[in-house]
Amino acid sequence: MTLPIIYIDAELPSMPRSSRTTQPFWQALAEGRFLLQQCKGCGSLRFPPGAICQSCPGGEAKWIEVCGKGTLYALTTVHVGPPPLMRDGPYARAIVDLDEGVRLIAEWHGDPETPFDTAVELIVSRYNNGCLFGARSVPSK
Repeated sequence: MTLPIIYIDAELPSMPRSSRTTQPFWQALAEGRFLLQQCKGCGSLRFPPGAICQSCPGGEAKWIEVCGKGTLYALTTVHVGPPPLMRDGPYARAIVDLDEGVRLIAEWHGDPETPFDTAVELIVSRYNNGCLFGARSVPSK
């Protein structure tokens, strides 16, 4: 499933770290897809990507593509933060519970007064020099 992409005419203040473990995630995100790792030993899903399962001693994982739908668990606006992140003023971060059962933190692209338990979708934030993922309320049809 291809995630919605928003274009941001700015540079990322710092590039996400890409390693042998995380490179498949960042490549898929650049293509508009969101991947999670699934442990081959116990089947649990994990994010962020890592070399070791947090549920069992297994180390092998496969990548699975998820739909990027979920629920807003929490939302905060950061008013004082690192200077590179504060270049455009306060910024918002959301904690999202994906439908697949994984909780993650994402850039928030929406109303900072959005109520918790609102349906959300992940998006790709495409900057001039790379991509991040974000979340927003599911648009009304």
